[in-house]
Amino acid sequence: MDSVDDMTVEQIMERYDERRALYDDFRNRQVTLLTEFLKENGPNVFSITGRVKERESLRRKVTRPGSKYTRMEEVQDLVGIRIVTFFEEEVEQVAEVIRKEFKINEAHILDRGEALDPERWGYRSRYYNVGLLDNRLKLIEYKRFVGCTAEIQVRSLLQHAWAEIETRMGYTSRDTFPKERRRQFSRIAGMLELADQEFNETHRFLKPYRQRMLEQSNKGHDNPVPSDMRRDPIGNDSLTRFIQENALVREMDARLAAIINVSLEDNGDFIDEVATHLSYLNLGTITALENELRIQRKTILGIAKQIFDRQGDKEFSALWRGISIYMLGYTLSAVAEKSEHLLHGLDRTEIGPLLARSPFEDDSDLAPW
Repeated sequence: MDSVDDMTVEQIMERYDERRALYDDFRNRQVTLLTEFLKENGPNVFSITGRVKERESLRRKVTRPGSKYTRMEEVQDLVGIRIVTFFEEEVEQVAEVIRKEFKINEAHILDRGEALDPERWGYRSRYYNVGLLDNRLKLIEYKRFVGCTAEIQVRSLLQHAWAEIETRMGYTSRDTFPKERRRQFSRIAGMLELADQEFNETHRFLKPYRQRMLEQSNKGHDNPVPSDMRRDPIGNDSLTRFIQENALVREMDARLAAIINVSLEDNGDFIDEVATHLSYLNLGTITALENELRIQRKTILGIAKQIFDRQGDKEFSALWRGISIYMLGYTLSAVAEKSEHLLHGLDRTEIGPLLARSPFEDDSDLAPW
């Protein structure tokens, strides 16, 4: 097979040396643009990374037997961008953003999933060769990127893991891998494909589930927690729903906010923290948590007032929803029969040092809410 002559190779390499810095800048701009576009219109992805092909890698590519490159610009993957999604179904969502925001070379779209043997799962990725849209190239900060293209690869996290393992173990070519090990690899690949599908199904269920919780919360109705979750273990999702829907929690949160005349706001990180602390209280279920709140409600309000009073002139802009459950930890630390057990579990957490002292002591270092 004919290949590129030496003179052409050297011309390509000289061109590469001249434009390497430009391609570094182009890679950085592409990563920034994709990050912004996906933040506005796409799914939350695991990672977006970019690279410029190294000099020796380019030389190997253009001198490969059968190579017919005559210009450096004909090399489609000089700049490579990889987007790894959490779920396989999000690959298409990312692809829609790419099709909308970039000029795509339709002759260089590749879906390796479609090209695979239907009995084999493995290196599945989508590839798009893209340039900037004409209206963006008219902007002064993008004019210098006229003619620059990048290859964007999109795949799920499990597909990415499998591709990396295949490469690491030398399984990039089925025919060169020991025959007795091919079946073993096929079984592993099948399990990964099944896992990808199961994650998709779980993700599809959780999205509308969380949306329903948010909509019900925004209606402002004091809905009791449905009976189907009364025995649910305390976790982030069940706790979020409990905080948003339970009449007792909503009432107590509102009364705590009224003590210092502030509003209530949602904060997912705060709920994560509360869920972590609750794991040390040995309450077990949402029902047990609700019962403890009902028993301790007056004490919680009294302790909260004492704590807020000790803050003196300190101003709070807002309290986070679920503050009443957080205050339950302070309350239980002041109840003799609970204190020893609670402090033993919390001594390794941020709240532990606070609960190690009586909530009624003078303490200027209390964590903010």
